[in-house]
Amino acid sequence: MLRKSLLCASLLLAGCDPDSKQDADSFREGLPSKQMVEVASPGPDGQGLTAASAENQTSEYYVLTVAAAASINGGTLGVLGLIEAIVKHPPSSIQGDVAVWGPHTEALSPITWKLTVTRTDDDTYGWVLAAKAKIEPDTNFKTVLAGSHTAAVDDDGERRSGYGSGQFLIDWEKNNSLPGNEGETGVATMEIRYARTAPNAVASVEADFQVDAGGGTLASANYRFKQAPGTGGELDYVVKQNIDVDPTRSKLEKLSIKSRWERTGLGRSDIKLSGGDLFGEATINECWDSNFRSAYHAVSYNPAIGYGTVSACGSFSTAVYSTL
Repeated sequence: MLRKSLLCASLLLAGCDPDSKQDADSFREGLPSKQMVEVASPGPDGQGLTAASAENQTSEYYVLTVAAAASINGGTLGVLGLIEAIVKHPPSSIQGDVAVWGPHTEALSPITWKLTVTRTDDDTYGWVLAAKAKIEPDTNFKTVLAGSHTAAVDDDGERRSGYGSGQFLIDWEKNNSLPGNEGETGVATMEIRYARTAPNAVASVEADFQVDAGGGTLASANYRFKQAPGTGGELDYVVKQNIDVDPTRSKLEKLSIKSRWERTGLGRSDIKLSGGDLFGEATINECWDSNFRSAYHAVSYNPAIGYGTVSACGSFSTAVYSTL
């Protein structure tokens, strides 16, 4: 940033525009894209797979890893797609450091949306997506999605298109109170933190859920994803809920899954179940080959049902459990 500032100072009379970050495109760059928060998984798309705990069959925990990635993507990509669709249109207004899109109602939609983006620093923005029933007054707008984003810049202070870091919170309870969404249950809130700052940088996505577990209680789920360009990746998934089916035991157990995979698709999952009403802990370990077929399986509570050797795990010969 200093290098660019000095350049602007030396070229001030030649037209270095002080308002260059107050046009519509600069505000659009202050929002996360779907690509920044998408979680990859160790396969093309994971479609058409059937979980099976059997040697040389599709790995059950490969399928579970793909499903965990899909659960994050499903909760975020749709709403970010909505934001991208909104900002394709010209903003309704730009006043100083604030740009507003809307209020806008799609044809036949009972919901009206409004997006407000505020520049809080050179390359950092706060943003709020609010919604209301179409027939309600503007005073009834409620925040459904809000966050902050910092656009990534190169050594010259120029923004890297499509790269950045930030966080946002989705309030599913408010979203589900909108017309057409009533009665939907499940996730209460979801907070996402992400960083994709350069083509050669490690990409990371973190997600923390509050989930309606029924009976007026909330369970929690946490995801952590990391992937370096041109390599494999790793995904941690931890859920705390009452996994024990006995109604007389109501404590929350902890299920943690850590999956790691190579670029070829070969990978490993290490699973641990502990806490709550359990006596001790149980572990499961599974490795799959580059075709996602189970090649190694070990179960702490019943060694007799295991198969394969740890040599099938490639570079993942040692168990690594999530520390979330």
